[in-house]
Amino acid sequence: MKTLREFTDPVLAGIVQSFLKDNEIDAVLLDQGASAWTAGRILIPVRLAVPLEQEEAAESLLSQYETTPKNES
Repeated sequence: MKTLREFTDPVLAGIVQSFLKDNEIDAVLLDQGASAWTAGRILIPVRLAVPLEQEEAAESLLSQYETTPKNES
């Protein structure tokens, strides 16, 4: 597994994981439980990881996701 991103917001981590899974990437969230038990999530971020063989495809999808304008209403 390769960690591609770290999140201090577990909700955003879940949204990004769902986006990757919808595109057939076997994304997992690591340290979810640990971050919930810390006083501040910044101390232990939620990590998004994918299998090594899907790293390139996942990075490409994440780049698309991160540059797509979001509805701010």
